[in-house]
Amino acid sequence: MAGSGTIRVSPKPERVWALLAVLAGALAILIEIPAALVSEGSYSFAQQSISHLGMTGCGEWGDAESPIEVCSPAHPLVNGVSIMAGAMLGIIAFVWHDWIAPTVWGRCGSFLLAGGGILLAGTGMVPADIDPTTHAVFGFGGAAVQNLGLLAAGIALIRWPERRWIGRVEFGVLTTGLAVFGLVGTLLMALPEEWGLPIGIIERVAAYPFLVWFILAGWMQLRDAARRRRELEAGD
Repeated sequence: MAGSGTIRVSPKPERVWALLAVLAGALAILIEIPAALVSEGSYSFAQQSISHLGMTGCGEWGDAESPIEVCSPAHPLVNGVSIMAGAMLGIIAFVWHDWIAPTVWGRCGSFLLAGGGILLAGTGMVPADIDPTTHAVFGFGGAAVQNLGLLAAGIALIRWPERRWIGRVEFGVLTTGLAVFGLVGTLLMALPEEWGLPIGIIERVAAYPFLVWFILAGWMQLRDAARRRRELEAGD
């Protein structure tokens, strides 16, 4: 009880999950900036993998003919954020299975997104220089699962009669677009390194749609909750 005799009501659980989704998704993206700035040598967002920021040791990495010098003093922070954000988004995806759509497609999308979050956490638990194979499985597998989850969620949102809008864009269509964008990046990740593609850009095309979707979905829920609150206050 507050001193005035009124009851202090805690925020509704859905608002808490929404806020955590926004924070986790944004932090997983933004942590790359300070990590890149403190990297010893120059870090290229276009040519270097996200995994380089999480490597625990310093030295040359990659093709013997054109190795890249990698040294990321901020690797504990990068890996810690991957673990915490991935685990949190995995939990939130599971909690949101009815919000996406209480249908088979909605639950399929929810479970795939949850799996994608756990695989993201796995990339932080197993840095690339500790176990390259396992890290690659978590990274590539995570991108595939995450974007397939977005595709299933997008289909569920489009088929569900209660439409959701973000600006003038229907959220199901936007979700499907993010999924296609991410799947293209995932397929490009499988191409041979000898092709000389900008791996940094490709990885981010594959990985960011998952994070961006949670930011947008969380923001939409916070927006709708604030709107409902204003409507209730106006009704009083």
